[in-house]
Amino acid sequence: MVSKKVVFTAEQVAYLNGLPAVQSATVNRIEYAQEFQDSCMERYADGASPVKMFREAGLGPEIIGYKRIERCIARWKAARAKAQDEQEAAEA
Repeated sequence: MVSKKVVFTAEQVAYLNGLPAVQSATVNRIEYAQEFQDSCMERYADGASPVKMFREAGLGPEIIGYKRIERCIARWKAARAKAQDEQEAAEA
C-alpha cells in the first residue's frame, strides 16, 4: 500500500495562512487556531458534520483532503477525553 502525502503549493499555503481557522500552514502541515478546534468540538458534540465545519471555515476536503479532517477530529476528541480524565483524577 502506497501512502499519498498531500503537499500544498505556495498558493495554497498562502490561502491557508489567510484563514482565521489556521494558526499556521506549511507545504505539508496545518496548525489550527485553538478557537477553531474548540468550536469544531462543540459543534461535533451537537452532531455537526466534520466536513461541513471544515468547509465553512474554507478548509474543504478538496483542499486538505478527507483524511486530514477525519484525523483532526479524532485527535482533538482524544485530547479532550485525556484532559477530562486528568481533571477528574486531580479532583479525586
